[in-house]
Amino acid sequence: MSRKMKNISFITGIVLLFFVLWGAGSFASPPEGFSGFGQSTDISPDDSELVFSYYHGDDAALYTVPVSGGKAELLAKPDEGKSFLNPAFSPDGGKIAFVEQWEEEGEEKKQRYSQLRIVDREDQTTETLMNTNDYITKAVFSPDGGSLFFLKAGVFKNYSPISSERPHDFDIFRMDLKTKDIEQLTSKEAYSMSSLNVSADGDQLMYKTYGNRDQLVLHSLEDGKEETIVPAGDFGSKAPIISSPTLSPDGEHVVFSDVAAKDEQGTYVYEGFRMDLDTGKAEQITSFYEHVASPVFFHNEDKLIVTVDKNFAGAEPDNSYWQITADGKERKRVMIEMPES
Repeated sequence: MSRKMKNISFITGIVLLFFVLWGAGSFASPPEGFSGFGQSTDISPDDSELVFSYYHGDDAALYTVPVSGGKAELLAKPDEGKSFLNPAFSPDGGKIAFVEQWEEEGEEKKQRYSQLRIVDREDQTTETLMNTNDYITKAVFSPDGGSLFFLKAGVFKNYSPISSERPHDFDIFRMDLKTKDIEQLTSKEAYSMSSLNVSADGDQLMYKTYGNRDQLVLHSLEDGKEETIVPAGDFGSKAPIISSPTLSPDGEHVVFSDVAAKDEQGTYVYEGFRMDLDTGKAEQITSFYEHVASPVFFHNEDKLIVTVDKNFAGAEPDNSYWQITADGKERKRVMIEMPES
């Protein structure tokens, strides 16, 4: 085979793998009738609680549990056929923002909808912040708690015959939580955007996007200028295929999931990698030999929570949550006792 054909084959393989990973990520719906832990979590500002989604059939409710494990408590339950996803704590821990997602029958096919909501833990009320025909995927609080940054897609469709329908035409927005005024921060209509983070000092945002390869983008909130970073490391996919990157509280590192190797059946194995933001160099920090995803940093300790899916190549996820040290040398499963539904 010529070098040109080898390059074309390699690039085609990377593109196909990108769509496989994207379909398995936060945009994808779980299989019909699935019950179990969702992928995304968040940690309270005092590092005492974990919030997560748990599916009962086709509906995902929000629960909290001590970060060390124990009995889970119901936080918010959706109406039938809807799911509460991608929870995020406010800086004071008193509120949790999340995305409500559901489908409705259209004239020719099912239509996907979402809205941005927030639950007040003190008065136990849930407020709809934004109900839109567009598709909201992720929201995070500003460090002062006065605003929410969120990702919104303009369309939900498939641009490629090898992929299923996904949200596209993304941009970043900011909502003032007092006035509910919304400001559009970017004008990209990007093919993909995900994993929105805000730095602890509130000066910049970080997100993942896809150009000719996966990349991280740092967006200045002062002047809108952006810096693009492509991690360098020993990835099993050669070029990085970044999943669920998260920014460390000190702003010096990014931890994300990427392909580390293949197992005996040829299934890709995803592990956690930690990248130095100054150098762009990433090193593998986990060795679960499973699908590791959705890392979340503790606020006051040098640790993370990661989600481990033991059935990534199967029909249904088998997620569990684990505490790991930032260097990956120590780990402990978060054992959760779910209440009866």
